[in-house]
Amino acid sequence: MKAAEAGDTHAAQEAVHRVEASAVTNIGWAAGIAIFACLAQSAQAQDMRATLPNSEVDRDGTDLKALEPKKLPSDPVGVAAELRLRGRCDRAVPILRNYAERDNGGEIAQFNLGMCLIDLAGPEHDAKRAGELKAEGAQWILRAANAGMGKAQAEAVLLYLDGVGVAADPVEADKWALLFHDNGTRIAIGLSDLSSSVKDRLDAALSAAQRSQARARADAWVSTAPSQDNE
Repeated sequence: MKAAEAGDTHAAQEAVHRVEASAVTNIGWAAGIAIFACLAQSAQAQDMRATLPNSEVDRDGTDLKALEPKKLPSDPVGVAAELRLRGRCDRAVPILRNYAERDNGGEIAQFNLGMCLIDLAGPEHDAKRAGELKAEGAQWILRAANAGMGKAQAEAVLLYLDGVGVAADPVEADKWALLFHDNGTRIAIGLSDLSSSVKDRLDAALSAAQRSQARARADAWVSTAPSQDNE
C-alpha cells in the first residue's frame, strides 16, 4: 500500500493483485472488491502522471488540459469574412451579428453581414423573405459606408444602380461613387477606383442636373464614424 501511495506504479499494480487474491479468502468478497477498486484507481492515476506533465494532471489524475475551454479564434470577424468568401454565409451570419452592432470598429462585420444577407436572398424561394434579407443586407452595407468604409461605399453604388434592397436611385449611386473616389483610405492603400463598366452605367443614367445633385449630396455627407479627436 505504501509503495502505491509513493508513486511506484509497478509496486502498486502488484499490490492490486495481492489484495484481489487475499480479499476473497480473508475479509470477504465485498470488502475485497472495494479495496481492489481503490487500489486500481490509484494505479491508474499513477500511470496517467507518468505519461503527462505534472502541470496538466490534477492530484486525482484528471487530465486538466482536456477540461480547458476551447479557445475562440483571435479574429472571429476575419474568420466569418473568409466563410462568406467560401459561400458559407449560413455559418458566417451568426458570428457577424455579434460584432456588427459595434459603432466603433464594426464596419467590417457590418459590410460582410450585409453581403451575406443579400447572398442568402438569392436561393430563397419565399419572395417576401428574400426581399427582407436584401433590405436588411443593404442597410448593413450602408451603415458601413456611412462610417467611411471604402468597400461598402463602392457596393452602395451598385445597390442604388440596381435597386437591391433599396429603391433604385442613380443620383444616390453617383453620390457614393464620388465619396468612394475621394475616400482617403482607398487612396492610401491603393484600392482601385470603380470599374469603367460601372462608370459607364452612371454616365448613361445621369443627366448634368443629376450630376450636380449627386455632388451636392456628397459635399453634405458627414461620416458617422467616431471622431478620433474625441477619443
